[in-house]
This record gives sequence, C-alpha cells and structure tokens, in this order.
Amino acid sequence: IIQVERIAAARRFMHWELCFADVLIKRGGFDLLLGNPPWLKVEWNESGVLGEYDPVFAIRKISASDLAQLRTQSFAQHAGLQAAWTGELEEAEGTQAFLNAVQNYPILKGVQTNLYKCFMPLVWRLNGSQGVAGLLHPEGPYDDPKGGVLREVVYLRLRRHFQFVNEMALFSEVHNLTKFSVNIYGPLCEVPQFDSIANLFIPGTIDTCYQHDGSGPVGGYKDEASCWNTAGHAHRIVPVDDATLTIFAQLYDEAGIPQRRARLPALHVQSLTGVLSKLATWPRRLSE
Repeated sequence: IIQVERIAAARRFMHWELCFADVLIKRGGFDLLLGNPPWLKVEWNESGVLGEYDPVFAIRKISASDLAQLRTQSFAQHAGLQAAWTGELEEAEGTQAFLNAVQNYPILKGVQTNLYKCFMPLVWRLNGSQGVAGLLHPEGPYDDPKGGVLREVVYLRLRRHFQFVNEMALFSEVHNLTKFSVNIYGPLCEVPQFDSIANLFIPGTIDTCYQHDGSGPVGGYKDEASCWNTAGHAHRIVPVDDATLTIFAQLYDEAGIPQRRARLPALHVQSLTGVLSKLATWPRRLSE
C-alpha cells in the first residue's frame, strides 16, 4: 500500500470519475469537451535518458552492443544515473502496458498507440447523452490500415471533419507538410452522416465555405498567384454517408472491408465523389 501511495503521489494520476463525480452522476456527463491532446507516441528512449548525463549518447549513433557496455561505464561514472535510468524505464514500460491493454482501450486494438488516440474514447465516455466534443488531432485514425475498428466508432460520432495542412505554420514546431484535423463529435448515430473539408490552411476558410452560395469555380490547392488557396466555396464541403464510405472502401481498402471501416480520403471538392463512384464501378484496377 505504501508503494502504491508513493507512486500515486509522484505521478498524480487523473481519475475523472472521482474528480467530476457530480457532473457524471447528476448530469450524465459533460455537455462540451474541447482539447488538443498530445501528439505523442510513448516509447523508451534510452539514449535520451543517458544523454542527459553524457551528451555522447545523444549525438552519436551507438550500436546495441556498444550501448550496453557504455551504459555500465556511465552508471559507474555518474552518480544518480542508474536510478534515473531505472525510473524512466519503469515509467515508459508501465505506460506502454497500460495504453496497449485491450481492456483499457478495446477499440484501439492493433492500432499504433499514440496519446491523442487514447483521448478519443475518453471524451466520448465523459460526454453526456447529448454532449459534444471538439478535438484537434492528426489524421492517423482516418488513414491507418489497421484502424478499421476505431473508424467504425468514429464515423458514427463524427459530425464535422476539417483537415488542415500546416503550410501556414499554425503549429510552428510541426513540419509544414504535417496534416491534422479539427473533429467535432456528438452522440452515437445509427448511420454515419458528417461533413468533410480537406486541404485547409487557415480556420477562416471553414466559415467561408458554409457562407458561400455555391457559384463560381472552386479553385485548386493553390490560387492563380501560386499562393495557398484560402478561399472558401460551398462545393468544398463533402457530405459523407454510408454510400460515400462504400465507394471509399471499394477504392482504397481490401476486398470485403465493411464500408464503415473504410479509410477517409482527402477530397478537395464534392464533385470528386462522383468521379470516384465511376472508378469504383469499373471492373478492373490499376493493380491488375
């Protein structure tokens, strides 16, 4: 018991059901949850830990056999290093075991675990029966070949999917080609029905798309001045339902994949859905 209390005091675990018992019991959950969960894969980085005491580990490529020998030498040379190394290893291994446990995150089974993915079922569980959640996270759930089980749940909760490319450096510390999305989730529906807008560079384009009357050309990825196209257009909004997902499954996934597990492509304009439907009905594929 003492060991458990010591770890709990050091790690400061968050128990939502205890901290917000009044909200969950009296109201059935939150009306609104917003977040930008950490885009971080939890993994053991031994060189990083050792590099805090000896920079050689951080700046040089060291083979596994040499690393074992140098590690032992460093333990002897630097007071406190072995204890710090052991503590970091315990935390990494324990966290990985928890996040990859099927009983904790059943819909993430087989998916490469990243912290932001773990927040998705968490906010759904904490929302009330009519609660809404807005999460900003990478596009992994939509293009992971092994993410079908997760997508099956996502599509029944998803209301809006706004995909961005970081060319405008909205996140200065992230690569300019990194794709991420603003995702609006609601209560489980019987059938999927959501809007998707892809190739966004600034948030203002979303409002312009919904305010546009649908007239004139849509415009491409870049405008006529070869700048990133931030203009909105009504036809940039792509409605997605079971029929649309069936087309995606036929084109982008293996035969027999249920449509609600289909990967979600980034379509720049509504009319591309019609083009894809023609391609999906054609009996032959490029792979043949």
